[in-house]
Amino acid sequence: MGTVCLARVTWPQALGQADFGPRVAALPRVDNQVNSILMTTDGVHDYANLAEPEVIRLAQAGDRRAYDALVRRYQKQVYRWAFHVVRTHDLADEVTQDVFVRTYQALDRVDPDRPLGAWLCRSTINVALNIIRKQQFRTQWAQENTPEPTDFERESSQPDAGFRRRRVLERLEKAIDDLPPIYRTIILLRLKDDMSYDLISKVLGVSMGTVMSRLARARQRLKDSLGDMIDDLRE
Repeated sequence: MGTVCLARVTWPQALGQADFGPRVAALPRVDNQVNSILMTTDGVHDYANLAEPEVIRLAQAGDRRAYDALVRRYQKQVYRWAFHVVRTHDLADEVTQDVFVRTYQALDRVDPDRPLGAWLCRSTINVALNIIRKQQFRTQWAQENTPEPTDFERESSQPDAGFRRRRVLERLEKAIDDLPPIYRTIILLRLKDDMSYDLISKVLGVSMGTVMSRLARARQRLKDSLGDMIDDLRE
């Protein structure tokens, strides 16, 4: 089956045949010719330099290259948000593709005057959490990816403080991975994506108080998991 790849987003040839609604059904099929919306680079508009609201309006009007430009702007961020939740590259790829298909279907409901990133982030997290629930992925991941126990006392005696710090950071990553998805997602949005509390509240569709509460619980779980090792991160 032919495919067109845009970085991590893969658009299958069958997409044009599936019942995804009028917008997605209108996507051209791939047949060894460079004629899909994802491979077209010429055109009247300089999409890379257009303001986001204008690009969204062009996409809503049926300009397929404008939607391609939106995908290019956000595909890395969507993939990163997906990976925060699902924690494997294959599933993050799957989520990323699903999110852009869903967004294409819902273009008419997108408000051009509001940041598209917040819409995409919320959609990504919802899709990723649904995948975890359906596949019971979190349990499977923990079983297959739990590293061998580390003798932290032995590592602490190493003269290389940098090496010891790196190992502690690895343990921190593992502790974050072991958090329930609802806590892992919110702490990664805050710590790795540097989102404000207000934006996290809007993205997740919860109150500011819920955001603060979940962050506090996530941090406490990390402290409980790391114990005295957290002191090494402050050196």
